[in-house]
Amino acid sequence: MRSKALQRIVMSAALMASSVLAAPTWASSDIYVQASKGSFNNEAIAKLFAQRPALKHDTIYAGTPLNVMKSASEHDAYAFSAVENTTIKGQLVQATVTAFEHYKPTALQAYVTMPIEMCVLMNKKDVAANTPISLIASHPAALKQIDRWKHSIKGLKEQAIPAGTAESARRVAQGELPSGTAAIGSCALASLYTNLSIVDKGVQDNQNNATAFIMMKVTKRDHAISEQAARKALFAAIKQAKQVDQLTLTK
Repeated sequence: MRSKALQRIVMSAALMASSVLAAPTWASSDIYVQASKGSFNNEAIAKLFAQRPALKHDTIYAGTPLNVMKSASEHDAYAFSAVENTTIKGQLVQATVTAFEHYKPTALQAYVTMPIEMCVLMNKKDVAANTPISLIASHPAALKQIDRWKHSIKGLKEQAIPAGTAESARRVAQGELPSGTAAIGSCALASLYTNLSIVDKGVQDNQNNATAFIMMKVTKRDHAISEQAARKALFAAIKQAKQVDQLTLTK
């Protein structure tokens, strides 16, 4: 019985995604974007706008995928969120899977991918004092993508910051974390926070590391679904979104 119920949910998700293919028209609307300025999401939406100026509209950074979809649903706006990454086991972004347990897409506007280069950033005061890195801080997904580099530093500790890579950089820049802390994120964060220095770059395990993002309209589900059902629904949405509009963003 449970298996049949799950199959019905997956089939419903696939049919829903197929139905939006028939009318992938763009209606001007605010766009709620995952994370914050300086994040990889920020870079992805900026490059999408550069390649497709017609999609450009006001962006509102809303943190987690769950909050992005909640805000987009409540304001009849678009949601822009990371959905899969080549270095994550199973590839799907777990935070987006969680959001899909509570929200479902009703229109798929764009699917984009971009290469991800992980950089190591420290406060310039620590760099000037030759303070060794003893702690790294970043989004949990980013911390999972730099295992080789992490293991090269003896005794290194890490702190997960679910609010994102940009928030991690802000905390390091403003001295809110202990001396010797490095943020892991986009090199662009050094431009956003001028008292940060890039001390290493390209530290991701997979040099072909890439993340995919979807711009979509969403609505709240009548009832939350299981994680397994949400993963299948997200896979279905990604598959259909690729057919709607696949773009590869390159540096």
